[in-house]
Amino acid sequence: MLDLIFIAYLLLCGILLGIRHKRDKREWLLRFALAASLPVIGFLLPLFWRKRWQERNASRATARIAELDAALTIDNLGRHTGVYRKPDAEKERNVVPLEEALLVNDLTNRRRIMIDLLKQDSLEYLEVLRLAVGNEDTETSHYAVSAIMEIKRKLTLAMQELSVKYEENKQDAHLLASYADVLKSYMRSGFLDDRTMLKHKHTYTEVLGRLIAADPDTAGAYKDKLETELDLGRYSDAEQTALQFLERYPRSEDAYLGLMNVYYTLRSIDRLKQTLEQLKQSSIRLSSGALTAVRFWSEGGPHEAET
Repeated sequence: MLDLIFIAYLLLCGILLGIRHKRDKREWLLRFALAASLPVIGFLLPLFWRKRWQERNASRATARIAELDAALTIDNLGRHTGVYRKPDAEKERNVVPLEEALLVNDLTNRRRIMIDLLKQDSLEYLEVLRLAVGNEDTETSHYAVSAIMEIKRKLTLAMQELSVKYEENKQDAHLLASYADVLKSYMRSGFLDDRTMLKHKHTYTEVLGRLIAADPDTAGAYKDKLETELDLGRYSDAEQTALQFLERYPRSEDAYLGLMNVYYTLRSIDRLKQTLEQLKQSSIRLSSGALTAVRFWSEGGPHEAET
């Protein structure tokens, strides 16, 4: 009698599951195996209702990232906060440990890490989030996907809002700085195709040029502008920007190194050597990176460039 009941149960399960999963034999087989091996109880397992379980986790992840709204919003004055802040050095140092944790830690730690990321400036951890998307833990993966989509949405909205404000007022230094920060964040986000990236790079150099004109003491604008101009192949513009930078900040190692970079790109070795000598004769206290560059060019770098 029990055998007949069990056979009838299996037939019923097979028919019902076959109707529900007629397009996916693998899903049918998985659920049928659960129902057969664990009569009745199998229907109560989260794995049996995996799609609904994933949807519930996804909605939970979306709720978690609601906390980002305050940090990813631009106020009416155009002040940039949250995702537009410059990277924090301590956070940057934590990126590698986070990547390792996603690979080797247990599920509880992985999920805790993702929640911690969602409470911070997620754009700074975009590469970690992309890594987490492929994590075998479904909840961790959903957190990462939700965070990435939220970053993209916020950046897109900020771009639209600030581009309109920019067209209305191209002289406000505060607005220009905010727009430049958002453009820089958007370009390094990985969301853009080559054509759109090229368009934004040209806009970025234009905005930085206006920012320098409105506020000549914005040191970072010179450096970013000349690097982008070199990337675009606008070498004459890059040289002018580097000279402006050095004139405004004659005691900045970045200004000297930027100009040397321009001359190296142009293969103008004589002017590179001249700039190098000016840097060596200055009283600037060089960082370890700048000292390495000076030693390199002093010990044969220009000769190697010529050859």
